[in-house]
Amino acid sequence: MIKADIPQDVTEYREQFFFGLTIRQFVCALGMIVLAALTFLIGSKFVTTDILVYIVIFEVSPLAAVGFMKYNGMPFERIAATVSSFYFGEQRRKMKYLPDEIGVFDEVRKLRLAELEKERAEEKKLLKRRRKTNG
Repeated sequence: MIKADIPQDVTEYREQFFFGLTIRQFVCALGMIVLAALTFLIGSKFVTTDILVYIVIFEVSPLAAVGFMKYNGMPFERIAATVSSFYFGEQRRKMKYLPDEIGVFDEVRKLRLAELEKERAEEKKLLKRRRKTNG
């Protein structure tokens, strides 16, 4: 009997292009190979191999992310756009209302700081008097 693999969710189906890769994955993999080969050919004249490996990894990782990374069904570009809008975009909820208790708290804090400053000033005076009498 002939068996056919059917994904549980139809939306997860991706047409395979070459070696089980989608067109996007194949193009990115090809780009990664070409970029790594060129970097090794050109860079081997200027930099040692161990440093060159790190340079190649740094260069190739964005292509690998674009081609192969998915999170919750979103490709890498959409993930990057969502994260950047979350951290750097304008927030939907802005705090516009401050309750009256905030003003009361600020006044109490100012009074307490004034009391502490008076106490410290008195302590300094006492220390000066003791130094004069002892010295």
